[in-house]
Amino acid sequence: MAIRMQLPGYAKYRTRYVLLVLPFYLFTFLPLCAQEFGMRWIYHPQAEETRQIWFKRNIHMDKPLASAILSVASEGRYIVYVNGYNISTDLFSSNPRGAIGVRDYEIGNFLHKGTNTIAVWYSPVNYTKRQLYIVMSGQWEDGSPFFMDNEKGWLCHTANARTLPDGNEEIDGPGYMANWNDYDWKEDSFLLSEWQRAEVAKDLKPAVITFCRHEKPAYRTQRILKRSTFSQQGRTLTYDFGQSFNGWVRVTMRGMKKGDVITVNGLRYICKGGTDDQACRRFTISTAGIARIILPAGRSRSNITTVEAICINDIPSLKP
Repeated sequence: MAIRMQLPGYAKYRTRYVLLVLPFYLFTFLPLCAQEFGMRWIYHPQAEETRQIWFKRNIHMDKPLASAILSVASEGRYIVYVNGYNISTDLFSSNPRGAIGVRDYEIGNFLHKGTNTIAVWYSPVNYTKRQLYIVMSGQWEDGSPFFMDNEKGWLCHTANARTLPDGNEEIDGPGYMANWNDYDWKEDSFLLSEWQRAEVAKDLKPAVITFCRHEKPAYRTQRILKRSTFSQQGRTLTYDFGQSFNGWVRVTMRGMKKGDVITVNGLRYICKGGTDDQACRRFTISTAGIARIILPAGRSRSNITTVEAICINDIPSLKP
């Protein structure tokens, strides 16, 4: 049975978590679900439906924290970075079937005195304004509480990639580098003038929320396969790995020109040129036993340096 709860602030959020999650772990093995109410979701107001999005927020700390928990929810898939580091051992985080997952991350080891940057790479599953809900709670070293809400200070920027309705992705290599030199979008001082404020969604119908257990399987690399056989027909190269797998194909290229387009099992990658290009999915999973690569005109197998199959845990059908 769903439980209706309010989640707008630190006291209510942490009280809810202690009172409900503790008895849940003690007395049942069923997932804890509730009706979302009071969660203030943020979103990019101008992004197209398929566009992946970067979110970022800076927090200044005059003193170090003794502990810090980052709680994250999204209706899409996401990767969370603190000061440039992926805080999870998962390749990306996704939702359990039929609900929005809330995950807690201990991030005290990633924080330091001074300016800290929290960044999220978000990928849509369907168009929604429930793109990101993220709060942080903890304690200063003197024992006093700390809380960061979800509504203020967040900036957003369209990423150089799209998640397409057919389950594939499009990645624009030149789009990531355009006018940005050697900066990383996750940095605290990264061209903030090109970012815009994230908006707070209003008047959304309640959704089902699930509190995810950390021991559940996740999107993690199991092993990496090398091709066993190879064939070519025109500009189409086929690398056979000798077995079916769920995951990504990662293709490393050299000598490609800026704007060259290569497709890899449905992934469309636009080359940035220069040194090495690497075409690989980020948020979507494909099932295959081969890598079918279609090269642009004027390119050949000699431009391909490595082709790898990254086998990833397959969990979309599992219950939370």
